[in-house]
Amino acid sequence: MKKLLTATFVALVTLCLSGIATADSIAETWTCEVNDDKKIEDVQAINSKWLKWVNDHVEGGGIKSSVGESVVGNSEKFIFVDTYPDLTTWAAAKEALDSAAGEELDELFEDVSECSENRLWRIEDTK
Repeated sequence: MKKLLTATFVALVTLCLSGIATADSIAETWTCEVNDDKKIEDVQAINSKWLKWVNDHVEGGGIKSSVGESVVGNSEKFIFVDTYPDLTTWAAAKEALDSAAGEELDELFEDVSECSENRLWRIEDTK
């Protein structure tokens, strides 16, 4: 009986880990413009502060963030791309950002940029 329980436990853990390994990531994108009196470097500095804070306040962390600038097309716009390991981590980040400290971070973003669009994407690796 003990061998059966051990084998069942090992099989269950293996199944869970294989699910994690093949899980899709989640990407949230924001399309924004830098405020007139600010620079993209101001945006990047605040985004760096946001990234450190959110990874410190979400169990497991693993959140990544990037600022993308246009190479061709409308150079007045830029994008944020925040990547989360899974939907649970994204939801935990949203919950953490609903705190007073999270709202202060949002206000910092509002001082340097204005965002007009937001999307949440499920990213699946091509095989």
